[in-house]
Amino acid sequence: MLTALFPWLLAVAATPPAYVLQGQLTDVPAGTTIYLKHYQSGWHTIDSATVDATGRCEMRGLLDAPLLASLQLKGQKHMYQLPLHPGDELTFTMEPNPKRETFHFQARGTVGVEQWQQFQQDIYPQMFGVAQLPAKNRGLRELRALVRRTPDTFLAAHLTKNYLSRQASQQAFVDSMTTVLARRQPALAETQNLSTRTHTAALTEKGGEVAPDFTLPTAAGPSFALSSLRGKYVLVDFWASWCGPCRAENPRLRTLYQQYQAKGLEIVSVSVDADGGKWRKAVSQDQLPWTQVSDLKGWDSPAAQLYGVLAVPTTVLIAPDGRVLERNLRGEALEKRLRKLLP
Repeated sequence: MLTALFPWLLAVAATPPAYVLQGQLTDVPAGTTIYLKHYQSGWHTIDSATVDATGRCEMRGLLDAPLLASLQLKGQKHMYQLPLHPGDELTFTMEPNPKRETFHFQARGTVGVEQWQQFQQDIYPQMFGVAQLPAKNRGLRELRALVRRTPDTFLAAHLTKNYLSRQASQQAFVDSMTTVLARRQPALAETQNLSTRTHTAALTEKGGEVAPDFTLPTAAGPSFALSSLRGKYVLVDFWASWCGPCRAENPRLRTLYQQYQAKGLEIVSVSVDADGGKWRKAVSQDQLPWTQVSDLKGWDSPAAQLYGVLAVPTTVLIAPDGRVLERNLRGEALEKRLRKLLP
């Protein structure tokens, strides 16, 4: 009998505990639906509940892995984020914000929730509005300290991948933190993404490797394959319409293209935008005559992952035989290199 029960006991033991979310909402009509959502190449509804006459609601269910979830009331655009792990028992309150058409949201129950709220309230406002921050930025310093204190939490990996890794000044810290996360939380998708990108970035940093090929839609519509430019020097430029340093570099790139295109230079700009309209508008405003491609998947772009792109701008210079010559050449350094290659 015990032998027959053993597989069942193992299955029960392997089933993760259910998360529980209990909410208390003020001035929300009874019967209003509240959704629990997650973004991964589009929004997906994980769960939902109905607010009762006392303003209460409850959700419970199973997760395969921790994630950053969002709560959204039916009929409203604003979302309220919180990290959610399998087995978490959280409470939250939503009270109308008299100054805005939103709610004051507060969640409690785990270290991860406290960590996220500290980031949103105290750290992110010091980082907001600038694509690339100086290394001494106070928000970056506080974010590094927060991540160091909690290396065993999902949010440490999430914040490293989605905020610190986007800053060019933080790459040394990201590399070291990725090593820590790979040891402590190897199964997390965020950790695996960081590990893949830092490894790929290291390969192209050394040079000599064959540049990975990719095929992406152009701004005009048809697809473009990087390998179609074999036989020419190619500068692959990862950028975005919202990236100030990228846009500031475009006039210089335009000048270099005009100077060296007839001698065998091509430029391929790969946008990590997610909004096609903003991408095409930036291409038009900056008058970029070379190949413009994007799959509009933002940081989830497979091409960006192929090249280990952790921040923009990132450039990769490729030789006519398809091998990487150098990474992150910009400004005067790029001009000097081209002058030697294409006299």
